[in-house]
Amino acid sequence: MRVPRGTLALFAGLTALGCSSVLEVPVETPLQSKLDVTSFRRILIAGFVTDLEDSDIDLSAETSRLLQNQLRSNTRLLVLEPDRPPLQDALEKALEKIGEGGSYNNDEKEQYRLEADRLLQDPEFWRKMGEEYQQPLIVAGKLNFESQNRSGFQPDERVVQRADGRPALVRGNRFMERKGFTLSADFFFIDSKTGELLHKERFSEEVLYSEDQRVSSLSSYFELMDRLLPNFLGVITPQRIRGTRVLLR
Repeated sequence: MRVPRGTLALFAGLTALGCSSVLEVPVETPLQSKLDVTSFRRILIAGFVTDLEDSDIDLSAETSRLLQNQLRSNTRLLVLEPDRPPLQDALEKALEKIGEGGSYNNDEKEQYRLEADRLLQDPEFWRKMGEEYQQPLIVAGKLNFESQNRSGFQPDERVVQRADGRPALVRGNRFMERKGFTLSADFFFIDSKTGELLHKERFSEEVLYSEDQRVSSLSSYFELMDRLLPNFLGVITPQRIRGTRVLLR
Protein backbone atom coordinates (compact mmCIF):
# COMPACT_ATOMS: atom_id res chain seq x y z
CA MET A 1 0.00 0.00 0.00
CA ARG A 2 1.48 3.34 -1.07
CA VAL A 3 1.38 6.26 1.35
CA PRO A 4 0.60 9.65 -0.24
CA ARG A 5 3.48 12.13 -0.22
CA GLY A 6 1.36 14.67 1.63
CA THR A 7 0.81 12.19 4.45
CA LEU A 8 4.54 11.51 4.72
CA ALA A 9 5.30 15.21 4.80
CA LEU A 10 2.73 15.77 7.54
CA PHE A 11 4.11 12.86 9.57
CA ALA A 12 7.66 14.19 9.20
CA GLY A 13 6.55 17.64 10.30
CA LEU A 14 4.78 16.32 13.38
CA THR A 15 7.80 14.18 14.25
CA ALA A 16 10.05 17.20 14.03
CA LEU A 17 7.74 19.04 16.38
CA GLY A 18 7.59 16.14 18.81
CA CYS A 19 8.92 18.23 21.64
CA SER A 20 6.52 21.15 21.03
CA SER A 21 3.56 21.74 23.31
CA VAL A 22 0.07 20.83 22.14
CA LEU A 23 -2.88 23.11 22.81
CA GLU A 24 -6.52 22.13 22.31
CA VAL A 25 -8.71 25.12 21.49
CA PRO A 26 -12.53 24.87 21.66
CA VAL A 27 -14.24 25.92 18.44
CA GLU A 28 -17.86 26.35 17.36
CA THR A 29 -19.09 25.83 13.82
CA PRO A 30 -22.37 27.59 12.98
CA LEU A 31 -25.00 25.68 10.98
CA GLN A 32 -27.89 27.33 9.19
CA SER A 33 -31.39 26.02 9.79
CA LYS A 34 -32.88 23.87 7.04
CA LEU A 35 -36.12 25.86 6.97
CA ASP A 36 -36.64 29.63 6.94
CA VAL A 37 -39.37 30.38 9.51
CA THR A 38 -39.00 34.16 9.66
CA SER A 39 -42.49 34.63 8.17
CA PHE A 40 -44.11 32.87 11.15
CA ARG A 41 -44.80 34.26 14.61
CA ARG A 42 -46.40 31.15 16.08
CA ILE A 43 -45.81 27.42 16.04
CA LEU A 44 -48.28 24.62 16.77
CA ILE A 45 -47.41 21.03 17.60
CA ALA A 46 -50.55 19.47 16.13
CA GLY A 47 -49.94 15.86 17.23
CA PHE A 48 -48.58 12.64 15.79
CA VAL A 49 -49.81 9.43 14.23
CA THR A 50 -48.81 6.31 16.20
CA ASP A 51 -49.43 2.59 15.76
CA LEU A 52 -52.60 1.05 17.13
CA GLU A 53 -50.75 -1.00 19.71
CA ASP A 54 -51.08 -1.15 23.48
CA SER A 55 -48.33 0.91 25.07
CA ASP A 56 -47.50 2.32 28.48
CA ILE A 57 -46.31 5.53 26.78
CA ASP A 58 -48.59 8.08 25.14
CA LEU A 59 -46.12 8.86 22.34
CA SER A 60 -48.03 11.73 20.79
CA ALA A 61 -48.70 13.55 24.07
CA GLU A 62 -45.20 13.04 25.50
CA THR A 63 -43.47 14.08 22.29
CA SER A 64 -45.69 17.13 21.88
CA ARG A 65 -44.88 18.23 25.42
CA LEU A 66 -41.12 17.78 24.96
CA LEU A 67 -41.10 19.66 21.66
CA GLN A 68 -43.10 22.52 23.14
CA ASN A 69 -40.61 22.86 26.01
CA GLN A 70 -37.66 22.92 23.61
CA LEU A 71 -39.28 25.42 21.29
CA ARG A 72 -40.07 27.80 24.14
CA SER A 73 -36.42 27.73 25.24
CA ASN A 74 -34.67 27.78 21.87
CA THR A 75 -36.77 29.80 19.40
CA ARG A 76 -38.39 33.19 19.16
CA LEU A 77 -41.70 31.65 18.06
CA LEU A 78 -44.78 31.81 20.25
CA VAL A 79 -45.56 28.20 21.15
CA LEU A 80 -49.28 27.47 21.07
CA GLU A 81 -50.44 24.93 23.64
CA PRO A 82 -54.00 23.71 23.06
CA ASP A 83 -55.55 21.49 25.71
CA ARG A 84 -55.40 18.65 23.20
CA PRO A 85 -53.30 18.28 20.03
CA PRO A 86 -55.84 19.03 17.26
CA LEU A 87 -54.67 16.18 15.00
CA GLN A 88 -55.71 13.67 17.68
CA ASP A 89 -59.37 14.69 17.39
CA ALA A 90 -59.32 13.96 13.66
CA LEU A 91 -57.58 10.63 14.20
CA GLU A 92 -60.13 9.57 16.81
CA LYS A 93 -62.94 10.35 14.40
CA ALA A 94 -61.21 8.15 11.85
CA LEU A 95 -61.04 5.34 14.40
CA GLU A 96 -64.76 5.65 15.14
CA LYS A 97 -65.48 4.91 11.49
CA ILE A 98 -63.27 1.82 11.54
CA GLY A 99 -64.85 0.05 14.50
CA GLU A 100 -65.12 -0.19 18.25
CA GLY A 101 -62.17 0.64 20.44
CA GLY A 102 -59.88 -2.06 21.72
CA SER A 103 -57.93 -4.50 19.58
CA TYR A 104 -57.91 -3.99 15.82
CA ASN A 105 -57.30 -6.58 13.13
CA ASN A 106 -54.74 -6.11 10.35
CA ASP A 107 -57.30 -4.76 7.86
CA GLU A 108 -58.50 -2.15 10.35
CA LYS A 109 -54.93 -1.13 11.15
CA GLU A 110 -54.18 -0.70 7.45
CA GLN A 111 -57.35 1.33 6.98
CA TYR A 112 -56.31 3.57 9.85
CA ARG A 113 -52.81 4.07 8.42
CA LEU A 114 -54.28 5.06 5.06
CA GLU A 115 -56.65 7.57 6.68
CA ALA A 116 -53.83 9.00 8.81
CA ASP A 117 -51.62 9.43 5.73
CA ARG A 118 -54.48 11.13 3.92
CA LEU A 119 -54.86 13.64 6.76
CA LEU A 120 -51.14 14.37 6.86
CA GLN A 121 -51.20 15.16 3.14
CA ASP A 122 -54.49 17.10 3.05
CA PRO A 123 -53.81 20.85 2.50
CA GLU A 124 -57.42 21.79 3.19
CA PHE A 125 -57.34 20.07 6.59
CA TRP A 126 -54.22 22.04 7.62
CA ARG A 127 -55.48 25.30 6.15
CA LYS A 128 -58.65 25.10 8.26
CA MET A 129 -56.54 24.35 11.32
CA GLY A 130 -54.43 27.38 10.52
CA GLU A 131 -57.49 29.61 10.44
CA GLU A 132 -58.44 28.40 13.90
CA TYR A 133 -54.96 29.00 15.39
CA GLN A 134 -54.02 32.26 13.63
CA GLN A 135 -51.91 30.68 10.90
CA PRO A 136 -48.92 29.23 12.75
CA LEU A 137 -46.17 26.99 11.46
CA ILE A 138 -47.62 23.53 12.07
CA VAL A 139 -45.55 20.51 13.12
CA ALA A 140 -47.11 17.06 12.85
CA GLY A 141 -46.00 13.64 11.70
CA LYS A 142 -45.64 9.96 12.58
CA LEU A 143 -43.92 8.25 15.51
CA ASN A 144 -42.87 4.69 16.18
CA PHE A 145 -41.27 3.39 19.38
CA GLU A 146 -40.57 -0.29 19.91
CA SER A 147 -38.41 -2.72 21.82
CA GLN A 148 -36.41 -5.48 20.17
CA ASN A 149 -34.43 -8.48 21.33
CA ARG A 150 -30.85 -7.87 20.19
CA SER A 151 -29.29 -10.89 21.88
CA GLY A 152 -26.60 -12.71 19.97
CA PHE A 153 -22.93 -13.54 19.70
CA GLN A 154 -20.57 -10.60 20.09
CA PRO A 155 -16.77 -10.39 19.66
CA ASP A 156 -15.08 -10.89 23.01
CA GLU A 157 -11.52 -10.42 24.25
CA ARG A 158 -10.17 -11.58 27.58
CA VAL A 159 -6.82 -12.05 29.23
CA VAL A 160 -6.00 -15.55 30.55
CA GLN A 161 -3.04 -16.94 32.47
CA ARG A 162 -0.92 -19.37 30.48
CA ALA A 163 0.77 -22.45 31.94
CA ASP A 164 4.06 -20.60 32.19
CA GLY A 165 2.40 -17.84 34.22
CA ARG A 166 2.45 -15.26 31.44
CA PRO A 167 -0.77 -13.49 30.40
CA ALA A 168 -2.28 -14.10 26.96
CA LEU A 169 -5.05 -12.37 25.03
CA VAL A 170 -7.78 -14.73 23.84
CA ARG A 171 -10.26 -13.63 21.17
CA GLY A 172 -13.58 -15.29 20.56
CA ASN A 173 -17.35 -14.83 20.56
CA ARG A 174 -19.67 -14.65 23.54
CA PHE A 175 -23.45 -14.82 23.60
CA MET A 176 -24.88 -11.65 25.14
CA GLU A 177 -28.43 -10.95 26.25
CA ARG A 178 -29.29 -7.47 24.99
CA LYS A 179 -32.46 -5.47 24.60
CA GLY A 180 -32.83 -2.59 22.20
CA PHE A 181 -35.23 0.32 21.82
CA THR A 182 -35.74 2.28 18.62
CA LEU A 183 -37.50 5.60 18.10
CA SER A 184 -38.41 6.74 14.58
CA ALA A 185 -40.00 10.10 13.83
CA ASP A 186 -41.27 11.63 10.59
CA PHE A 187 -41.75 15.36 11.12
CA PHE A 188 -43.95 17.39 8.77
CA PHE A 189 -43.49 21.18 8.77
CA ILE A 190 -46.62 22.73 7.26
CA ASP A 191 -47.52 26.26 6.18
CA SER A 192 -50.99 26.72 7.65
CA LYS A 193 -51.67 29.71 5.38
CA THR A 194 -51.77 27.44 2.35
CA GLY A 195 -51.89 23.99 3.96
CA GLU A 196 -48.84 22.97 1.92
CA LEU A 197 -45.93 20.90 3.19
CA LEU A 198 -42.79 23.05 3.54
CA HIS A 199 -40.35 20.40 4.72
CA LYS A 200 -40.28 16.78 5.83
CA GLU A 201 -37.54 15.21 7.94
CA ARG A 202 -37.04 11.68 9.23
CA PHE A 203 -34.99 10.83 12.32
CA SER A 204 -34.22 7.46 13.85
CA GLU A 205 -32.36 6.62 17.06
CA GLU A 206 -31.53 3.35 18.82
CA VAL A 207 -30.20 2.41 22.24
CA LEU A 208 -29.02 -0.99 23.47
CA TYR A 209 -28.88 -2.30 27.02
CA SER A 210 -26.98 -5.27 28.38
CA GLU A 211 -28.53 -8.06 30.43
CA ASP A 212 -27.53 -6.49 33.76
CA GLN A 213 -29.27 -3.17 33.00
CA ARG A 214 -32.88 -2.80 34.05
CA VAL A 215 -34.27 0.18 32.16
CA SER A 216 -37.96 0.98 31.68
CA SER A 217 -39.51 1.79 28.32
CA LEU A 218 -40.22 5.34 29.48
CA SER A 219 -36.60 5.95 30.50
CA SER A 220 -35.43 4.63 27.13
CA TYR A 221 -37.87 6.90 25.33
CA PHE A 222 -36.56 9.98 27.12
CA GLU A 223 -32.95 8.97 26.40
CA LEU A 224 -33.72 8.63 22.70
CA MET A 225 -35.61 11.92 22.63
CA ASP A 226 -32.58 13.67 24.17
CA ARG A 227 -30.59 12.53 21.13
CA LEU A 228 -33.29 13.45 18.65
CA LEU A 229 -34.23 16.93 19.90
CA PRO A 230 -31.11 18.79 18.65
CA ASN A 231 -31.74 17.43 15.15
CA PHE A 232 -35.36 18.53 15.30
CA LEU A 233 -34.39 22.04 16.40
CA GLY A 234 -31.79 22.20 13.64
CA VAL A 235 -34.58 22.22 11.07
CA ILE A 236 -36.02 25.55 12.19
CA THR A 237 -33.27 27.32 14.14
CA PRO A 238 -29.51 27.80 13.60
CA GLN A 239 -27.28 25.46 15.58
CA ARG A 240 -23.63 25.40 16.64
CA ILE A 241 -21.44 22.31 16.59
CA ARG A 242 -18.88 22.33 19.39
CA GLY A 243 -15.50 20.72 18.90
CA THR A 244 -11.78 21.25 19.45
CA ARG A 245 -8.87 22.22 17.27
CA VAL A 246 -5.34 21.07 18.05
CA LEU A 247 -2.59 23.68 17.86
CA LEU A 248 1.13 22.79 17.98
CA ARG A 249 3.40 25.34 19.60
